[in-house]
Amino acid sequence: NEGTASGTLVISKASLTATADDKTRTYGDANPALTISYSGFVNSETSSVIDAAPTITTAANATTSVGTVPITVSGGSDNNYTFSYVNGNLTINKATLTATADDKTRVYGAANPVLTITYSGFVNSENSSMIDVAPTVSTTADITSDAGTIPITTTDGSDNNYTINYTDGTLSITKALLTITADDKTRVYNTQNPGLTYSINGFVNSETQSVLDV
Repeated sequence: NEGTASGTLVISKASLTATADDKTRTYGDANPALTISYSGFVNSETSSVIDAAPTITTAANATTSVGTVPITVSGGSDNNYTFSYVNGNLTINKATLTATADDKTRVYGAANPVLTITYSGFVNSENSSMIDVAPTVSTTADITSDAGTIPITTTDGSDNNYTINYTDGTLSITKALLTITADDKTRVYNTQNPGLTYSINGFVNSETQSVLDV
């Protein structure tokens, strides 16, 4: 007798790998759009066929310090695919901070004014009090430096979240003021004028009339 038999074809799910794409941003910026790359689709299918797409997240926010933070992918489901997940990394690079030495002015012979720095580039409402190692500001000028301009330099700062660029300033030394006073004189009528003389006040740095150019 001829007979028939039937069986069952079991079709198991194909394997699909969902990989969180690596991303890069600058400290203080918003996170970039997080994306997933897939491998394992069959039948020319794409991510548009997934019943419930995986979610992709990172714990990083604008205040997260420089370094790498995981980007995680999870939670997808599909009738025809079994998911496996590969995490990515969000790389946070340093922001750029500019430290500018403020221009200053003083008179020849006076002490240098307090030297200060102005910053530009802070993010997250931060300020100079939060710099790990604050830059130093200095000038080679002293009370004996001639009138003119001398650089004010900033150097040696460092911070985990900022790359610090430096802009020099200028110390302008103006001339000191000398007061020349003609000395009072007396003579008798119908005699020669006495020798006319003057006195000078205002010398600094223990200098005297001998330093005058003319």
